[in-house]
Amino acid sequence: MPTTDSIVRPSLLLKKTLVAGQKANVDSVAKAGQNTDSSILLRPKKQKRFQLTDFKFAEEGYFKGNKYFKLGRGDIHADGVSGIPAPYAVSNDNVIAAMLLGCFIMAMVAFSLSRNFIERQVKSFFRGSRSKESVVEANEEIRFQPILIAQTSLLGSILYYFFVRDVGGGRLSNDSQLAAIGCFFGVFLVYFLFKYLVYGFVNWVFFDRKNNGQWRHTQIFLYALEGVLLFPIILLQVYFSLSLHAALIYTLIVMLFIKMLAFYKSYTIFFKRMGASLQIILYFCALELMPLMVLWGILFITDNYLIINF
Repeated sequence: MPTTDSIVRPSLLLKKTLVAGQKANVDSVAKAGQNTDSSILLRPKKQKRFQLTDFKFAEEGYFKGNKYFKLGRGDIHADGVSGIPAPYAVSNDNVIAAMLLGCFIMAMVAFSLSRNFIERQVKSFFRGSRSKESVVEANEEIRFQPILIAQTSLLGSILYYFFVRDVGGGRLSNDSQLAAIGCFFGVFLVYFLFKYLVYGFVNWVFFDRKNNGQWRHTQIFLYALEGVLLFPIILLQVYFSLSLHAALIYTLIVMLFIKMLAFYKSYTIFFKRMGASLQIILYFCALELMPLMVLWGILFITDNYLIINF
């Protein structure tokens, strides 16, 4: 007769059957997975083409993933925000640099073409009058001196532009600087031409031809010397930030020095033999100081005109 332990319940038999079926399924799936993995490993991978547009640099950052961070495609700041513009500096101005370079080139060309004339003027400035032959010889070289007069006019216009720009509180716009310097340059040219014509007319009336020719050569030499002396102070002010106060003092000293030389030379040429001391003062004030005051007034009017229109 069978015992109780040898009797197998139907529920236990069913459970064992299900467990065995599950193990068989797991083994078959594992084997199939291994076969699939081996086939994938043996198959060559398709290379993806690199494109820079796949990277979204604009979306990367510290706030990535934050729900409050939204990148607007149509935002006005999508291309960045403009920074603070750099302040205007004269040393970085290409127009001023080109003008100074042009002045230097004009001075070198004029000096090379009329070097002998300049040397004779320097050597004989504090001596007696030259002979007639030397004056005729200088006439062949005098045609190059207007280049130095143009240089003096250009340097004077640049210096006056610096003066009105700093003292006037920057009322002249930096965009109109070329027009302003051009207007001042024209005023200085008219000033030197006016003085040359007035001197020629007055001397033609009261003095002889020989003295008039000697004074014309001296006058052009003094104009050129004034430009040469103004050139270093403009370079110092542009590229070494020299104060305007020091530049004005130097300019006044140069102008006073040139006027003293003109006074001395006009006295030795026209009035030394005549013994007239009072006439030289009247002559000098009428032909030197009065045109200088007129020049200052015209420059002031021109400055106001440029401020209103530009």
